[in-house]
Amino acid sequence: MSLITVDRSKKITVNSNTGSACHLDIEVRERTSGKVVITLVGEKELKIDLNVKVASDSNISFLTINHVDNDVELNEKFDINSDSSVAVAHADFTEYRSLYKADYQLSGQGAQLAVQTASLSRSRKVFNQDTFHQAGNTTAHVNNYGVVMSNGYTDMVVRNTIVQGAHHSSTHQASRLLTYDKTSIGKILPVLYIYDNEVEASHAASLGQPDEDQIYYLETRGLTQKEAISLIVKGYLMPVTRIVSDREIASALEQEIETKVQQND
Repeated sequence: MSLITVDRSKKITVNSNTGSACHLDIEVRERTSGKVVITLVGEKELKIDLNVKVASDSNISFLTINHVDNDVELNEKFDINSDSSVAVAHADFTEYRSLYKADYQLSGQGAQLAVQTASLSRSRKVFNQDTFHQAGNTTAHVNNYGVVMSNGYTDMVVRNTIVQGAHHSSTHQASRLLTYDKTSIGKILPVLYIYDNEVEASHAASLGQPDEDQIYYLETRGLTQKEAISLIVKGYLMPVTRIVSDREIASALEQEIETKVQQND
């Protein structure tokens, strides 16, 4: 077990070769502004438990990048206190199985959460996310974007809950899966549990292969069909590169997305 106190930007590397299980406790101090980048590396299976407590009046982003050449299970819990704004992002373009379990608690008045997930699957990837509005005037936007390549499988279960008494809260979720061909399998289950009347809530989900009209339009501009599909696929994944204001990290992710998509051509 490792306790990490955060009062500025920080980079953390977890290497599966040093142990198949890892537990990280992160405490973000009051009025902290910055970004935390967690990179998972190694060749062995990895199970990581991540517990994050964010004190009040903070503005912080978390980006987890999976580079493990094996199966990964990530269990993360966030406790977000009053008037703090937290962005959580996941970038997973590996060829191995991944399981993501998330529990986001908006515990204090005015807490804000933004989630941005980008995944590219050639095997099996599962996302199981729960967001709980425990206090009033809290806001959550949960966005999941995935591309299921040939013979891949992706399953997304997204639940947002507003408890009774959490007046004037706002919760929204959008999950979109692009299936590359007929061998790709995708599933989305959006769920809203609303126990208070003075709130806003919405969910959106889309699942299917690239739009033929979009492909045709791009072909009329001189692209081949493969180039057109690749461009659409990259468009699904690129938003995750903007979650942290770090040009070096964003460029590396953009290059990784480009490389992984080309591998299917």
